[in-house]
Amino acid sequence: MNEILFFDNAKISVTKFFETEFENFPPLIMSHFLNKFNDIMNYSEEDAKIKPKIIFTDNIDAITRSIPKSSALTIFEDVDATMFNLRLKSLLAIAMNDWCLFIDIKENKISYGLVLSFRSIKDKNFLQSLEENVSLKERQTKLHCILVRPLSFYTMHLHSISGNNLMVNFSLDKSKSNHYINEIYNFVNIAFSKLRTTQRKLQDMKNMYQNIFLNVMNHVNGAICVIVDKDYKDTGLFEDGTWLKEPISFSKLFTQSKSYSEEKLQTYADLFINMLNYDGITIIDNQGRLRAYNVFVETNSKKVGYIVGGARKRAAYQILSSKKKGIIGVYFQSHEGEVFFQELKKRDTAPKDSSKQVMWKM
Repeated sequence: MNEILFFDNAKISVTKFFETEFENFPPLIMSHFLNKFNDIMNYSEEDAKIKPKIIFTDNIDAITRSIPKSSALTIFEDVDATMFNLRLKSLLAIAMNDWCLFIDIKENKISYGLVLSFRSIKDKNFLQSLEENVSLKERQTKLHCILVRPLSFYTMHLHSISGNNLMVNFSLDKSKSNHYINEIYNFVNIAFSKLRTTQRKLQDMKNMYQNIFLNVMNHVNGAICVIVDKDYKDTGLFEDGTWLKEPISFSKLFTQSKSYSEEKLQTYADLFINMLNYDGITIIDNQGRLRAYNVFVETNSKKVGYIVGGARKRAAYQILSSKKKGIIGVYFQSHEGEVFFQELKKRDTAPKDSSKQVMWKM
């Protein structure tokens, strides 16, 4: 028997999402976008994987006015959508770091360009500000905006200004459908669970960690970061690695919030990313301090069982199965974009995601 499977369910759901969230969305742009859907999820430029963020709107100026320190750079203007594919290709190649690609659709003009907010690493980035902006949500009847971003090689997330979400997953493995942003937020909350400081400084540090790991998702092929207790003393599991004589404490950089050094903060954040990008495991504690990097653990297949994935994933599960006192949790990111954070005490609990999902139905 010969059988061909198509992703029609996803196509129908994406189309309905745009029809519901963006009144009078141009059919030609919808057709072009659906044809490019898979290319956007798997986009690369000179062997560098890029996870482009695309904003479809009908008023980019209103969006930038509502988000402090943000700016839009218009690069192309056309009278219709005939050049859509060419414009998209030109901008995908440079929509990296915090830059978002925008497509501003007016009745007689389509503008293409890039947008971001010029903010400190301790502030929420442009996308977070856009998703959480109350004033924009209140204007949803007059302003349309849909944010599209790939979460991995097989998952695309769509978010509207009204707060509705659609996650399209082309993987046969349901465990790979988690929203990586939720995993990062859970990880960051645990990473500062034992830090005592003001609420403002605590939120600044959490924002910084979130921005660091969102950058890791875009620029680092894979990583493991382990959280240990602030009083943790290694008894051998992590002995094969580089332990810092003096932990790097980000909280000390915020001792005087009005006079902190942005350059110093950014430099240490870059160092953290370099550690995560280096071979092995990076270790922090639950006061957000960097403790060790380039750490390796010996894996035991009898103890962790059969794991689908490479050495990095086997190492993550080896740590989760170790039951060592003082180990709090493990953040894992694969080359393919799979992400999870698990606490040791909750490692048998499947992560939850409240987003609506469209899976490949056979």
